[in-house]
Amino acid sequence: MRTTALIGSALLVALGSTAPLQSKSRSFEVDFDKCFAREENGDPYKFTFAGPASGDVSGTVEASVLNDIIPDVQPNQTYLAADYVVTGQRLSFTARVGGRVNDRTGLAELQGYVSVGPAWLVGAAVVDEFQNYTRADGIPCSKGTLYITPVRWKPSHNDRHH
Repeated sequence: MRTTALIGSALLVALGSTAPLQSKSRSFEVDFDKCFAREENGDPYKFTFAGPASGDVSGTVEASVLNDIIPDVQPNQTYLAADYVVTGQRLSFTARVGGRVNDRTGLAELQGYVSVGPAWLVGAAVVDEFQNYTRADGIPCSKGTLYITPVRWKPSHNDRHH
């Protein structure tokens, strides 16, 4: 009996069950290592980075950077916004983020929200932290983590009076 329980636990870990994610209140993380994939010729995107996703959601990530990049928003800082499409085996979602990249260090922190996904996840807060780097073959890349915190909706004053 104990062997069966151990095997069951090992399978859950190996398969990456998202049952705890569906508790609708637990924060989770998606690690990524994405590299330049393509330029985008149309609105609203300028270019896309893509790569593997791991952590609490395993699969792929594509980050399409919006055209409204603002260089030198402050000395050595560039503002950018992006849509992250995370495609997992058991959970997929899109997050819109925006923030600043330190042009000297390549470090960035962007903030945003889940714009598309399961109902329990839409509106969740997203923090995107990454480090830009260049691969040996000259391809630009970013390695980092998306931190997702589902929102606990509370009735507003207007909800109680309608």
